Amino acid sequence: MNKKLINAIGAVMIAGFAGAASAAQYSWSFTSTATSHVGASGFGSNVTEYSSMNYTNGAGQSVNIQGFANTASGSTIERAYLTYQGSSGLGMTSRDSSWNNEVDNYGYATYPDHAMDNEGAMEGMLFSFGSEMNLNLVDIGWFSGDSDITVYAYTGASVADINSTVMGKTYSTLSGWTKIGDFTGNSDPRSTTNGTYSRYWLVTPGSSSDYKDYIKLAGVTATTKPTTPPPAVPEPASLALIGTALAGMIAVRRRKAA
Repeated sequence: MNKKLINAIGAVMIAGFAGAASAAQYSWSFTSTATSHVGASGFGSNVTEYSSMNYTNGAGQSVNIQGFANTASGSTIERAYLTYQGSSGLGMTSRDSSWNNEVDNYGYATYPDHAMDNEGAMEGMLFSFGSEMNLNLVDIGWFSGDSDITVYAYTGASVADINSTVMGKTYSTLSGWTKIGDFTGNSDPRSTTNGTYSRYWLVTPGSSSDYKDYIKLAGVTATTKPTTPPPAVPEPASLALIGTALAGMIAVRRRKAA
């Protein structure tokens, strides 16, 4: 059979059946009240605190946020509480130690401890997405001193409750979590683009040995994991060309047989 005809058949079949990988990027803003939340009594009667907050963007994609800090006995991680800080985004309250809870005697969060910080305790926000995402950007709405961050992604085996991989652990012994990197400086938003995809991401201030970081998060941006769609049904014109080519192959075989 003519090699040109074979090449033409191959090109038509590739065009008709091949699919391209696709991914989508989404952003969430935390500078407005949450779509939904779970309230908490927290650490102070005059501080509105939440054990979790849910934000849904215009595309209908949701992210759940929870707060944690290594404030329990032995510096193990326990629950901390999120606070809404208006145009600055989300802050946090936790116990700096077993006796101090970052709230003054009047029940108000002290400055700048109403931010997510690494003074005393290492606080962190856990982001749970509806599907595997690559965390691209962290938008820092406010900072004091410095705004270094550290980013972790959960890459371990599937678990029924992601909290079980954090609660009661230490940051140095987290199981199933991969440290993506330390992102330093005061750029805004902070680029954290990397090659990892996960449903769960943990963002903390940078190392306390560097400088005291006090941060409020105004939003995040993440990209869905690329997927290859199923083969598309060839267009009628492509089918016709394939049929013509096959008919030519049959005709050539018959001539040779004769």
